[in-house]
Amino acid sequence: MPEKIQLVDVMDTGKKVVRHILAQYKMILIVTFLTTLLATCYGLLQPAKYKAVATFILEDKSSNKGGLGALASQIGIDIGGMSGGNAGLFDGDNILEIMQSRMIVEKVLLSKLDSTSKTNYTTLADLYLNANKINKNWGSDPSLSKFKIDANQSSPLQDSILFSLVQKIVKENLVVSRQNKKSSIISIQVISNNQQFSKIFTERLLKQTSDLYFEIKTGNLANNIAKLQNKADSLQRSVYTKSYEVPNLLNANTGIKSYNVSEDLSQRDKSMVYTLFVEVTKNLEALKLSQINQTPVIQVLDMPKLPLVNQVYPLYLFILMGVAIGIVLSVFIAIYLITDKIK
Repeated sequence: MPEKIQLVDVMDTGKKVVRHILAQYKMILIVTFLTTLLATCYGLLQPAKYKAVATFILEDKSSNKGGLGALASQIGIDIGGMSGGNAGLFDGDNILEIMQSRMIVEKVLLSKLDSTSKTNYTTLADLYLNANKINKNWGSDPSLSKFKIDANQSSPLQDSILFSLVQKIVKENLVVSRQNKKSSIISIQVISNNQQFSKIFTERLLKQTSDLYFEIKTGNLANNIAKLQNKADSLQRSVYTKSYEVPNLLNANTGIKSYNVSEDLSQRDKSMVYTLFVEVTKNLEALKLSQINQTPVIQVLDMPKLPLVNQVYPLYLFILMGVAIGIVLSVFIAIYLITDKIK
């Protein structure tokens, strides 16, 4: 029959354990001091984390299509998809991937740190390399000893370095996301150990994306406006011949005057060409108005401002963590020692 365990025995054993642990107060103090010291040192040595945040809304305007229809197709003008035809590229979460693409990030990295200076050619890539000490040991490598980032030139070595920087930034420094699943507000967060880099990179990433969106959405419009303008000019020349001024002579013979409309242009042809000219002009003005209405395409809500807040954990948290770890660790050591004695 198993031996019964009484509550008094359990309490007595507990008191012995507590007395033994308290008797080891010197060991507890030493262990707690060491863990607190290590945690404090780690807190003091943790790298800076400056977070720059920008938020914006991507506008989604419906395209304004003209009414040329079948008439326009007869003269070779494709009205379908004239305005905003490529806007779908930025639909859904595509914008998030575009902002983290190599093309956009590289353009930002190759931009001059001081865009107004004509003598300082330092780029954002140079600032990032220096801030993270990536190029610290380049001098020992013959192929990198004299290498500098040049925005106006391209080489296999520079492309390789930029590619590695893009991967590192997208993975460690850049976060692009929607504020929630149903929100149209997009947030850009750049976290680095240099607040100047975080701020400038965030601003220029937004600008490059905005420029790309503008170029895609209104670039198609601009091309079609140019084509439609050429067609309108051609139709106008068909309706009216090139006129020239006749000297205002006294009692000028009316026989030397020339008419603006070609004599061989039949009334039916004139009517058809004039109708085409009116429709093309009407739709040309509609497309120009559509182009005006589509700018700006990105509505900025917030932009980062200096000084940026350092996102590192406060030092007192590391101190409290060190104290807690030290006490728990020393208690386990004390219990292990008393268990070893019992055995």
